[in-house]
Amino acid sequence: MKRSFLTTSILTLLFAGLFGNSVYLQHQGLQAVRSQPPFWETWTMSGRSGDVMKLMALRYDMVAADFLWLRAIQSFGGRGMTNRDWHPMYNMFDAITELDPLFESAYTFGNLVIGDEGHQQREGLKLLLKGSDNIYMHYRCPFEGLYVSHWSLRDEELARWFGRVAIKRKDAPDWVSRMVAYIDVDAGQYYIGFDRFVGNLTKGIDTDEPALERIALFKLNETINKWNCDILSKATDQYTSQTGKLPQTIDDLTTMPALQNYEVARMSRLLASAMRYTNFLGKKELTPLMLQGYVAPDPKLLNEPVEQTSVTLKAKTMDDLQNVIFRESLVRGSGIPENPSGEPYILNVDKMSLPGVAATDIYITKNDLEEFAKDLLQQIRSAIAKRKAELGRNPKDLHEVFYTDFKTTEPLGGHWIYNPQDGTIKMSSRPML
Repeated sequence: MKRSFLTTSILTLLFAGLFGNSVYLQHQGLQAVRSQPPFWETWTMSGRSGDVMKLMALRYDMVAADFLWLRAIQSFGGRGMTNRDWHPMYNMFDAITELDPLFESAYTFGNLVIGDEGHQQREGLKLLLKGSDNIYMHYRCPFEGLYVSHWSLRDEELARWFGRVAIKRKDAPDWVSRMVAYIDVDAGQYYIGFDRFVGNLTKGIDTDEPALERIALFKLNETINKWNCDILSKATDQYTSQTGKLPQTIDDLTTMPALQNYEVARMSRLLASAMRYTNFLGKKELTPLMLQGYVAPDPKLLNEPVEQTSVTLKAKTMDDLQNVIFRESLVRGSGIPENPSGEPYILNVDKMSLPGVAATDIYITKNDLEEFAKDLLQQIRSAIAKRKAELGRNPKDLHEVFYTDFKTTEPLGGHWIYNPQDGTIKMSSRPML
């Protein structure tokens, strides 16, 4: 019994001593980490350090690259991200990729460390550009370059360049081309973006993938709408320059030069062209449910016989006819462009004078305007309720709610009706809301 107690006591004291010593050593290590400049002790070489490491590696280049990679991970995790001199870390990743040019993770992780965390996006992008050149069979590095250029640097042209590189790589997934098309449209390259989304639609029909068809139709609808709104925005600028005032209705723009003999894609022609060629090739048709919410297909184009050309005679898939469908979707016209939803465009006058408002929020449909009016009405009612709680009574008028004259127009053309007796507000155009 005594021997068992003595053994237990010795083991307990030994454990306590070892544990305490471990805690002390860990504390000393953390203190040393905090006292040293981040990363510097890991890598102090400068300039073309990759060339130096190639000599030092004695032809064991990949082994040296792996060692530096482990030290990079340790430095990143152990030093935190404050007070960093990014140059030594850039040199480290540059050296790793000189020793092993196919080390893909070193390019992408190096961009993360130097760009995202170190806020040196242009320098991080140099690593991705280097990776795009060295690993020319894979899409990952140029895709990361696209992401950084578009979302971090807001450099649309550079993003589109990386995107064009990425989609040409053999292992690029289909969704990369959709992202590139999105950036093309966002950059105002409507022809290119529209063409890419037409390709997505033809692929969806060929593979009978309803999900891909729905996504393609949605993006085509969005592209055409942005295209139309861009044209309308130019017409608005011309109207304002000529008259010195903002237009009050969409019809005010019809005589502007921007709305004369312009070319744009129409959703009605796109749908008609896609449907006539699915019938021509015996493919599964787009369902009525799939087409719900879009303008009806152009009946004239839909019922035209397919022209017997070298392209149509050789076509086996819808993808073979992508260029034909693209061309048939374009039309030259004048006046207000066709809304891809089938509803006519109207002006959201309340948003026209506000800075930074997207064109797609100004040139909208009647349904969009009603939704906007409902949201605005809810915001006003919330402001009234908040002011009522502060006063302990119903505000006597809207001036007492907003501390100034309430000049916001009623979006649907009526006027606001405020009742101080019960603190309610309505729109005269939609009193039941």
